[in-house]
Amino acid sequence: MCPGGTMKMIKRAFSFAVFCLILLLSMPVAPTSADMSADEGLEYTVQKGDTLWDISSGKLKDPFLWPKLWKANPHIHNPHLIYPNEKVVIPSELLKEEFRADKRVRLDTKRKLLTPGSRVASRAVPVIKKVPIVNREVMLRSGYFAKEVRPMGRIIDTPLGKTLLGSGDAVYVTTAVKANADDKYYVITKPEAIMNPLNPKQIAGYLVEIKGVIVVTGDENGKTKAAISEAYKEIAIGDMLVDYYVISLPVGPAIERKPSIAGIVLAIWNKRVTGGKDDVVYLSTGAGQGAEIGDIFAVTSGTKPHPVVGTVQVFSLSDAGSAAIIRQATSEIKPGDTFGN
Repeated sequence: MCPGGTMKMIKRAFSFAVFCLILLLSMPVAPTSADMSADEGLEYTVQKGDTLWDISSGKLKDPFLWPKLWKANPHIHNPHLIYPNEKVVIPSELLKEEFRADKRVRLDTKRKLLTPGSRVASRAVPVIKKVPIVNREVMLRSGYFAKEVRPMGRIIDTPLGKTLLGSGDAVYVTTAVKANADDKYYVITKPEAIMNPLNPKQIAGYLVEIKGVIVVTGDENGKTKAAISEAYKEIAIGDMLVDYYVISLPVGPAIERKPSIAGIVLAIWNKRVTGGKDDVVYLSTGAGQGAEIGDIFAVTSGTKPHPVVGTVQVFSLSDAGSAAIIRQATSEIKPGDTFGN
């Protein structure tokens, strides 16, 4: 073959190789599962015993992010009640936030090499102690406030025919899903409709008070038997059951929040007409309106000349509103009073 023909073949082969390389580089790269997680978030299937606190702790490495996780899942009406096989979406923003937090920790913990004679000034890192806004007793007695309540069962009878029950008493229960030995449930009051004080025909939500805890002990004569392990007030036949969850005490943010959110006081705990310092009130504004745990609001009287009568701090959120404790009260706080900043 002549040299000229050889050169033409080499040029053609080179041109073909360049064409293939350009084609390969221009092909779209299939996204990896990690890319999809970063862009779309993660979908988690709830397991028995899970709480948003647990999921936030495991997936986001910070249990105190649970309010943001709940806010991203509007189908969850009560953050304390999630059910097995329910889907929880962990948004990409929270995953990225957790990644940034991990990155900051890695950078901060790098050590510099010291040369002979060099000195490093020690810097004390302030430790911010997270103090709960309220204690467990207040969390339990205040119950929760939601747009709907899905009972998981109820107390139907007692072995000894007692009608009023307390800690240590045995009861028979019926449950929506077959209960096993050692399963726990909260005993609750019948959900009470809370009406809007400014519109008495409108239901603002339902208030549920937790009365105690029962533990399933087994079957007896074809009935599910349980024992009352804790009683916060008298328990009666007909009281309802909801799934047990570990109560995590709410803590306020490191920097105090007084957001520009407004609403009305819907009710006072225990059906009181008025409330004072350390009483629990239920507010019309919840996570859907931007409220967060620890928010502080000034309360203004609904009666002219509308003076400021106190301050409240949010410690529990729901889809119907929030629960807050009265921090200061210069006068009585009543349903229908307004709050805001």
